[in-house]
Amino acid sequence: MEKNFLQEFIHQVAKENEATIAQEKRRKHFQELGRKGGLKTKENKKLDKVISIRMTNSEYYVLVQKQEKYPLKLSAYIRNVLFEKELKINEFQTDEILLQYGTHFKKITNLLRNREWNVFENKKEILLRIENLIELIHQYLYSKIKKNE
Repeated sequence: MEKNFLQEFIHQVAKENEATIAQEKRRKHFQELGRKGGLKTKENKKLDKVISIRMTNSEYYVLVQKQEKYPLKLSAYIRNVLFEKELKINEFQTDEILLQYGTHFKKITNLLRNREWNVFENKKEILLRIENLIELIHQYLYSKIKKNE
């Protein structure tokens, strides 16, 4: 009986000890999170390596002239050229222009649907063509977005 009581006592003490250790681990875990300022963030691709090169003045000015065509810093331009990434800076300007055209065409269709414009005989045909054009613009822009993803 003494052995049974002793085994139960040891078993109970071991459980209590495990519970306190687990509680301390939990507390330390949340303390560590608090020190870090919350949950872990995703690691970004940090530009932490520096490479310096030497070039002549003429090479530097040629590089600067090529870089001035794009609204990028010189280091970003060199990185894009080095890794053969496409420089799609002016692409967004064409997209904005296409979006503006789409909104203007929608305004035109709304005007044509008004009663004042019943003078045109081929009003329905004009509306269909404008709607097809708007649809083509949207398909083009969405296909570019899907390609970039």
